[in-house]
Amino acid sequence: MQGAPSLAVHGLSRRYGRFEALRDLELEVAPGECVAIVGHNGSGKTTAVRTIAGLLEPSAGRVEVAGAEVHTEPSGIEARALMAVVPDNPSLYPDLTVHEHLELVALAHGVAGDDLDARIDALLLRLGLGDKRDARPGELSRGMRQKLQIGCALIRPHRLLVLDEPVVGLDPGSQQTLRELLVEAKRAGVAVMLTTHQLEFGRGVADRAVVLADGVVVADGPYDEVVDGGMIDGLDSP
Repeated sequence: MQGAPSLAVHGLSRRYGRFEALRDLELEVAPGECVAIVGHNGSGKTTAVRTIAGLLEPSAGRVEVAGAEVHTEPSGIEARALMAVVPDNPSLYPDLTVHEHLELVALAHGVAGDDLDARIDALLLRLGLGDKRDARPGELSRGMRQKLQIGCALIRPHRLLVLDEPVVGLDPGSQQTLRELLVEAKRAGVAVMLTTHQLEFGRGVADRAVVLADGVVVADGPYDEVVDGGMIDGLDSP
């Protein structure tokens, strides 16, 4: 929908029996903006991301990607086509090579052409996986599998990029590469939403921080101001 925010979350709640993991989340992310959801373990971050991504059904509220509702069909098909997700635990096909993973995702989302192989190889090189082109997931380290998952998200078209703890398993050099890729995505008009325990990673990438505690937003503001303001002491950050 023209003029709609890339991501709009209205009154989003998720309950597990009597336990309310997320309550009345309100959030908008504009094109070219990055919002980081931060908080301690059990704060509701992963529940929020998984519900926004359509992996969990909300108990109440709604999620829209560029005006298309995620949890209502057929608009959910459009919403999911606009959203690339990097989960907190890589989900890969054991029998496909690194290159075949990206090729499959690209083709499934309508990315084709004579230059597709070259585009895939360039992205793998950028991610530090150039020499792992023909390797399978079982031959990769945790960090390499994470980078492959990131590559699968970046190779397909998207207006919203959702990443749950994307730096887990990444060495400092790979974290810096991811920062650069996210900044480039923002410049191209992609909206980014991420969660992270490593607060320093968000500097220079995230424009805003939304702090969750017990499933409720307790702070929302410019990233550096929120992080440096003591709202999330003890969370960081090698």
